[in-house]
Amino acid sequence: MVSDTNQTYAKKGSSSSGLFVFFFIVLVCLGAFATNPTSVEHKLILKDKMREYLNTEIDKMQLESDNKFAQLGASLGAAFGGVIADKFIDENVVVDDYYLFSITNVRWEGKIKMVGVGIFGKVILHPDIDKKLKEGLPKNE
Repeated sequence: MVSDTNQTYAKKGSSSSGLFVFFFIVLVCLGAFATNPTSVEHKLILKDKMREYLNTEIDKMQLESDNKFAQLGASLGAAFGGVIADKFIDENVVVDDYYLFSITNVRWEGKIKMVGVGIFGKVILHPDIDKKLKEGLPKNE
């Protein structure tokens, strides 16, 4: 009789821990669903990254040149380049929403490439995005 009581207690303990795990998973999924970044947030992160990269490249060009006209041209190029980058992102970035997370894709040269993931309110860009930006820009030779 004592062994039946111990077995019943062991079964109740395991089912309550299983129930806890189930509710924890449901809670995490609800949190992921509620905080999944929107398409606009994905695009804003990419636009900020492009502007940051353009500004560092323009700053390098301005430091390398003593010519005031070249510096002025670089400043105008930064402003114009930002507009072009924004238009490119608006037209070529596609966000796939999977409810619990989302994936940032860019159409480039006829292919679709994944550049980021959105989850829990954050958009995480691929670590090699700086290298890819350098490869995509025309070289100044």
